[in-house]
Amino acid sequence: MIINRAFYREVAVTTLGIAVVLLVVMTMMNLTLLLGRAVRGGATESVLYVLLGYQMLGKIDVLLPLAFYLGILMTLSRWYRDSEMTVLAACGIGLTHFLRPALLIGLALGVVVMAMSFYTTPLAVRQIEKVKAQSTHRTEPQQVAPGVFTESAGTGQILYAEKVHRNGDLEGIFISSQQAGNQGVLVAKTGRPFTDKKTGDKFVALHEGALYEGEPGAANYRILEFGVYNLRIEPRLIDEPLVPLAGQTNFALLGQLGNPEAAAELHWRLGKTIVLFVLALYALVFAYTDARRGRMSNFFVAIVVYFVYSNLLGIGETMLQNGRVPAAAGLWWVHGGMGLVAIYLLRQRLRNRPLFVLPAGLVRA
Repeated sequence: MIINRAFYREVAVTTLGIAVVLLVVMTMMNLTLLLGRAVRGGATESVLYVLLGYQMLGKIDVLLPLAFYLGILMTLSRWYRDSEMTVLAACGIGLTHFLRPALLIGLALGVVVMAMSFYTTPLAVRQIEKVKAQSTHRTEPQQVAPGVFTESAGTGQILYAEKVHRNGDLEGIFISSQQAGNQGVLVAKTGRPFTDKKTGDKFVALHEGALYEGEPGAANYRILEFGVYNLRIEPRLIDEPLVPLAGQTNFALLGQLGNPEAAAELHWRLGKTIVLFVLALYALVFAYTDARRGRMSNFFVAIVVYFVYSNLLGIGETMLQNGRVPAAAGLWWVHGGMGLVAIYLLRQRLRNRPLFVLPAGLVRA
């Protein structure tokens, strides 16, 4: 049917556009946080972009249901504003006609969201933890930010450089370390990181500097000036990062069903798909636009409903983790309750009745 094809096309294009906008906004927010970390010397530029990519990959299964919800809402709202729904109603095509197409699109998106939720997002979480562990223990001169004191997790050294060039060369270097109980301070004009080709050990070649070792005033205090000093970097051995529940595989979680937190994580992953279909019902309810009340009234209520739904899911997950809700009940009580409310509101809409019966004197929905 032509109407269905038009609905599919417009909802798909609108959903895709909204998803891209939401992803860009989320990317900018995460980029700001990561840039702050990089400025403090917590990550290199290359690590920053890798972390950003994995973080965005792990957000798609959350953004898609919201984009789908807004896509249906905005499509049908435009049809109401342009009187297309009025014409369709005169031809015997009511709001219930779009229930099946909306659920069919939701089914297609649900497959994507389920794949992302059960596989891609946990993989992204594991990779993020791995990258963080590696960046913490990688060669520190490669992640020194100019003008920032950076502590080496592998050696306990504190590194500082006034300038850091693109090729990795350092200027105005200060290194503080403690070896065999003696406090040592190295200062040098320039330095360059390099790797020994035979052994694979990592060094920093310091040029034109001095080594101050020991406690000032003590008998063993000494000052050594040098032209070239190769400082060996010995990172601490990298342990396997502790993977949080959000990053564990589905089989690993199924093996921990006695753990309420593992059960909560499984229900949370499944819930991201269920949300699609419940939100599709709410989109049909709130798409109706009355010119006398303005275009944004129902849109505002729809956004409030989405946040209420999200918060209830968060509360339900916390209750599951704390064991206050049986694992068998999961988050179904949230989805079921919101679904029943959506069915009731849709029934009221189809009967052309007020969605909410409010006390006298208040404006009805």
